[in-house]
Amino acid sequence: MPRTVVMVHGYSVRSLSAYGEFPELLVSEGFDPADVELSAFDSLDNSVTCDDLAIGLETQIHALEGTGLDVAASAFVVHSTGAIVARRWILNRLAAGKSIPSHLVSLAGANHGSTLAQLGQSALNRLHDQLQGADGIGQQVLTDLDYGSVFLRKLNRDWLTALNAGKLDSIFLFSMIGDYHDDELDQFFWQTKEIASDSTIRICGGNLNYTWVTADPDAAPPILKPEVMKIEVPHLILHDFSHTGDKGIIDSVRSTRDAPFAALMEAFRVVDQASYATVRTNWAATTSAWNAQNGIGVSSMLVFRLTDESGRPITDSLIVLTDKNGKTNTVSPLLQPHQPIQNEVDGSAVTFYVMHQAFSNGDVVTVQIQPKSGSPLIDYKPVNYDVSANILTIVQPNETTYIDVSVNRNVSNTYRIVNYSTNPDTNKQWPPLP
Repeated sequence: MPRTVVMVHGYSVRSLSAYGEFPELLVSEGFDPADVELSAFDSLDNSVTCDDLAIGLETQIHALEGTGLDVAASAFVVHSTGAIVARRWILNRLAAGKSIPSHLVSLAGANHGSTLAQLGQSALNRLHDQLQGADGIGQQVLTDLDYGSVFLRKLNRDWLTALNAGKLDSIFLFSMIGDYHDDELDQFFWQTKEIASDSTIRICGGNLNYTWVTADPDAAPPILKPEVMKIEVPHLILHDFSHTGDKGIIDSVRSTRDAPFAALMEAFRVVDQASYATVRTNWAATTSAWNAQNGIGVSSMLVFRLTDESGRPITDSLIVLTDKNGKTNTVSPLLQPHQPIQNEVDGSAVTFYVMHQAFSNGDVVTVQIQPKSGSPLIDYKPVNYDVSANILTIVQPNETTYIDVSVNRNVSNTYRIVNYSTNPDTNKQWPPLP
């Protein structure tokens, strides 16, 4: 069991009441009140970024270490945006050669973003009570939460690299999330009533398991090179729990027997790889049962990012999924509504939210990518990726897949050489080039 518990809240929180009865329940389980730390940060200042918050967290943890905190004997319990702040902090600690926590438990963590990030000002209507008196809406934090954001891509790329290099072997990782999105308030915006979500975070967006794919369009045929996690993180879907509110994964918990808290304590009791494997097996069985009951509701997220050979973003593109006949109309119903979503700041990132059944049944056979330069002098070769039989090793149910695609710019039309012996009209202007 960890000696100390540090709780980290999410976006828009302005009161320690956000932790509900978790602190009291932890005390009832034997933790000394002095060993339960409740963090507080301002996510609503428009200038504050998630990177800023990770650095601020380190400042406070460093101070606590001076009073005796042993980070290596601590568990971090993180909710929503708090998950990505804490994970960035952990990576920063690793880079600095410092100790990291023994446990990280993500409760509905925004590990791969949130659809609400683009809801913008409208989202504030739902958060009115919490936001009164705020100096802003947290524009930078919302930017970081947008699917495919620079922050999220770097975080998850660095995290996967560290995990597969064994640098996270000393920490037991867990993620859990609810599936309830049927509250009356959830029905006002499509973003808050997405299937397979907790009204704020998609189930696949909260999962700490994911895959990173590097696409090679120059290969013949074009290929996808996946990098998977060397070890599966226990992930649990909690039926009938929402992000916040009366059914919230934290807000609604009143007893140590309530599912989110019981799962938390199950995670805390993990002390070695054998007990970790037991939790992984148990949670996987629960999630598999959820998958069987929800059928087409089982979803996956594909986060594409298009760049040219120099790494410059391609912000205008058409990405379509087709069936065996090259048709899109039979595949479109297999996408969740309002798809795809383009990142508001970095247009090179485009995210699809798909029914996993479309891939497992072989309904999607080709991914067609048509980048556009916006210039008549520059173009790109369209790329078609065949969805092969091993696609299930790339696109997993309830998970996110990042797909990096780099295509070469065809700039041959930007230059001409004219031989003087042809007696050219040297006064003629271009474009077009001679």
